[in-house]
Amino acid sequence: MIVTTPLGFTALGWKFYLVWATVAFSIIPSVYFFFPETTGLSVEEIDQVFIDSPSVLKTVALAEQRRKQKRETGEIKIENFNDGKKPETFHGEL
Repeated sequence: MIVTTPLGFTALGWKFYLVWATVAFSIIPSVYFFFPETTGLSVEEIDQVFIDSPSVLKTVALAEQRRKQKRETGEIKIENFNDGKKPETFHGEL
């Protein structure tokens, strides 16, 4: 097993924190640009977005286009999973 952190600190010293900071901050733009918002789309529609996307960079735009189409046609519905019943309360022991 290769342990990178001790080797990194041995080679770079305190500058190895910059490596970890770079990795951590690179997550923010990658989530923004590569993870599409899927609110209002069914699982099948989400799957179709990934299938129809011409490239990794176009997936987010395509998902937003599909969500906008559903909003305009009024297809987005809020599902009521409990059929209007009050949620059951747990009265037992944990």
